[in-house]
Amino acid sequence: MILDGRPIAKHLLEEVKKGVADIGKVKMVSVAYEEDQESIVYFNSIRRNAEKVGIEFNPLVIKGEELLGTIGKLNNDNSVDAVIIGRPFPKGVTNEMVSEAIDPDKDADCVTYQNMGQLYFGAEGIAPATPKASIDILLYNNIDLRGKNALIINRSVTVGRPLSQMLLNMDATVTVAHSKTKNMEKLIEENDIIFLAVARPGYLKASTIRSKKLVVDIGINVVDRKIRGDFEPDIENALVDYTAVPGGVGAVTSVEILKNALVLARSR
Repeated sequence: MILDGRPIAKHLLEEVKKGVADIGKVKMVSVAYEEDQESIVYFNSIRRNAEKVGIEFNPLVIKGEELLGTIGKLNNDNSVDAVIIGRPFPKGVTNEMVSEAIDPDKDADCVTYQNMGQLYFGAEGIAPATPKASIDILLYNNIDLRGKNALIINRSVTVGRPLSQMLLNMDATVTVAHSKTKNMEKLIEENDIIFLAVARPGYLKASTIRSKKLVVDIGINVVDRKIRGDFEPDIENALVDYTAVPGGVGAVTSVEILKNALVLARSR
C-alpha cells in the first residue's frame, strides 16, 4: 500500500482556512538568505498554500549577515504572527543562535528552546513540521503507534530528535540510528516502522525487506531532474507499505507550517 499525503494535506488546508476565517487575519514571514535557493523554493510552495487559506505570507530574501538583525525586527513587529527561518544557516550562524533569537510566540517550526522543551514534556502546541507531517500521515490512515517498534534513521535537531520524542509521547518504542550506527540491516529487520531521512536516494530498497514493514520516507532527492525518496520500491513487495515521494510527507509538511502559524496567531 502506498500512503498518499495529498488527501491529508487537503484536509488540513480546509481546517486552517476555517480557522483563519474565524480570527480574521494571520501574517507569516519566511526568511532565507540569497544563496539558499532550496529554502527559497520551499517557502514559495508554502506561500502558494497560504494564499489558498487566506494567510498573508511574506517571503523575505536577505543577505546572510542580516539574518539575526532581521529576526530581531520581526520579533518587534506586532503585525507578524509567525516566523520561519531557512536552513542551512549562513556561515557563522548556529542552531543555538537562531533558537535564542526567535520569539517563541512567533516560532512556526518549533526551533526555540521553549517550544522544543514543551514538546519533550508532551505539550505539543507547536511541533516541528516535518516530524508532525510524518506522524499525521500515519494517524490519518488509522495506524496505531502504541507499542510499535519504530526506527528513525536521522538524529538531526529538526527531524530525528523531535520525531523520537513525539513517538515516545504516543507510546511507541523508539530507536534512533545515524551514520555511525552499526548493524543497520539488523535494526531495520527488528522494527515495525522505519522513518527514513538520510538524503540518499534508494538507501533502502523494497527488495531487501523480508518482514512486514511500514516505511515513512522523509527523503527528498533530485536525480536527473526528478524527485526521489530515500526508499526505492524497486519491486512490488506485499510486505512493505510506504509513503509516496513526491506527494507524501513533503506534501503535508508545508501545511503543518501554516497550521502552526494559525495556532500562534490564536494565542497572541
